[in-house]
Amino acid sequence: MSLALRLTLLAAAVLAFALLSLTIGPRSDVGFGNIVQLLLADDGSLARSTVVDLRLPRMLIAGLIGVNLGLAGLALQAVTRNGLASESVLGINQGAALGVAIGLVAPGLVVIDLNVMAILGAVVAGLVTFGIAGGLGGRLDSMRLILAGVTVGAFSFAFVRFTFTLEDNLARAMLSWTAADISAARFDQARPLLVWALGGFAASMAMAHSYNILALGDGASHGLGVDPRRRRLLGALLAAVLTGASVAAAGPVMFVGLVMPHLCRQWFGHDHRVLVPAVALGGAGLVLAADVISKLVRFPYETPLGIVCALIGAPYFLYATVRARDMA
Repeated sequence: MSLALRLTLLAAAVLAFALLSLTIGPRSDVGFGNIVQLLLADDGSLARSTVVDLRLPRMLIAGLIGVNLGLAGLALQAVTRNGLASESVLGINQGAALGVAIGLVAPGLVVIDLNVMAILGAVVAGLVTFGIAGGLGGRLDSMRLILAGVTVGAFSFAFVRFTFTLEDNLARAMLSWTAADISAARFDQARPLLVWALGGFAASMAMAHSYNILALGDGASHGLGVDPRRRRLLGALLAAVLTGASVAAAGPVMFVGLVMPHLCRQWFGHDHRVLVPAVALGGAGLVLAADVISKLVRFPYETPLGIVCALIGAPYFLYATVRARDMA
């Protein structure tokens, strides 16, 4: 099967999940047969408002989160040469959540807005994790990287959970946010995510060749004119920024950055110049599929998106861990 056909099939799957996300819901007057008509109409009907004002921004946010987290996971796995690396495993996701939690609990400490707080939290968590593992100063130790990520993630999320014990309204808001409930998503949340997704995709494409060289090892990278420490830092910062932007918009969505790069390597190979667009599409499709499932698990009620993604990703993380051990 040609590369173009595989990418086309993947894009078609993403489009199908996007349409399902727009059509599935408790209203029976919205379906495949009239979805395009409702999007184009300007009649002020309740059905059109449901699609345009509620489901469309939700669909966009789910897809853009998938793009950002997929590219973040690909960057981390490339710069660490560790197939188990992801924004969730290395504590970056949880660090972003900690940044938002600090901003909500202590508004006086907010730098510009909560989006910036989430990005700062993700960057600090990533720097701590990489620093403990030796990735910023010397040779990166894969085992220490995973252990440092688990430690940083546990500490960060412990503080986030502490907010559940505070004032009732804040605790309820934090509980809903940490479950990544996007049922109340709005367009003003989607616009910054789109900017970050486009910038992240462009940056990832620019670094794709470096990712390929880093896969050869630090010695070969130096020989080919690529500074592995500098590229490692740039890749980690890119992953932290994309993760922080996504967490600020929807809450901590786990394991997308772990699962999708693995699946895309199996279908598209190891050339990052192909993997970057494939992972961006696949990440969008995975989160959109999780959004569809979240609406169907206990229809007509909804299950938060983060719970569905965790139920999909956690078993795959176990599988990847066992497979990596058997191949060692």
